[in-house]
Amino acid sequence: MKLIIRTFIYCLFCVSCSKTDIELTTYSFETDENVTFMFQDDENIEYLTSADRIYEISQLIRVKPIDNYTIEIANFAPFDFEDITITTTVAGIETPIKLLQIDKIKAHAVHVISYPFTNGTSKFLNIDNKEVNLSQYRETGISPNDVTFDFTGEGEIFDKLKDLEKLKWTVKYHDFDPDNNPDNNWAEDMSALDVRRYTGLMINLGVVFASDTFKDAFLKEHIVGNDGTTVLTLQEKETIYQNLLNKPRFNCGRSVNVSGLGGGATFGVANHVLRDYITKETGFVTAHEIGHMIGYNHNSNMTYPHKIDDKNTGFSTVTSRIMNVFFENDWYPVTLENYYTPTDF
Repeated sequence: MKLIIRTFIYCLFCVSCSKTDIELTTYSFETDENVTFMFQDDENIEYLTSADRIYEISQLIRVKPIDNYTIEIANFAPFDFEDITITTTVAGIETPIKLLQIDKIKAHAVHVISYPFTNGTSKFLNIDNKEVNLSQYRETGISPNDVTFDFTGEGEIFDKLKDLEKLKWTVKYHDFDPDNNPDNNWAEDMSALDVRRYTGLMINLGVVFASDTFKDAFLKEHIVGNDGTTVLTLQEKETIYQNLLNKPRFNCGRSVNVSGLGGGATFGVANHVLRDYITKETGFVTAHEIGHMIGYNHNSNMTYPHKIDDKNTGFSTVTSRIMNVFFENDWYPVTLENYYTPTDF
């Protein structure tokens, strides 16, 4: 019996050692020599608003296969990330695999690399720390149709961002005035400054709406439907809240002459909102336009507040209130302290 136990312990030790011998290939993307940067002032509007710059709010580190052998890694946050693990799920392999480690990736940085298994190790660990051999892909690579990616990390910034995984938002920056018509309410050209600011606004909006703090407050709020009188039930408010989380698309532009424009997939806010959100609540405008996006008109207090017993009620009211809670508790991921070009404000 003692021999069996000793043998078992020895085997465990050997397995443990073999696993610790498998080290992830590590990268650092932080200099002009090994990265390019998105949303810079010399970038033309066609590229600023191109499909290549579409991303999911839950995937601020977007990993995209270019072909069977190379991937693009892009940071859509306006702050640096450190100590990230990129995981991949490959068709036919059930458990996600730890693919590579990133020591640091600068704000809005983009870099293209070869898959680590094409010119390095073929041994990896999955997220259960079990060995996976990818040598079968060394020559053929992996079809872009057969692979997806995610990222993980630990620390304060990841704690602040974790609720973004609840959101289905896909974000695109959009030129709503391609003909530069001065008679409408859209900026004639989106600028790189607009987009840089917007990347932070969308993150901070997302964490507010995805938070349990906001959800609890919204479900308790007095909400009136599109007829201006019918008070919505708890079940109806739960449906609204789920529609907010599941909104599939935000086409983001900058409005002029008015503070905001919204409806369908259109989300526009004025320069003062893009300038101010990092230091003060902007719920009156942002929630109003998102209220339109999820189907509510000006009769409903999902847009403009309604007064009940001399107190404002509605979507924008509760949004403003919870935004202030986030400021008071330092819960926002994007701040003047970590935003990479604070002169934008």
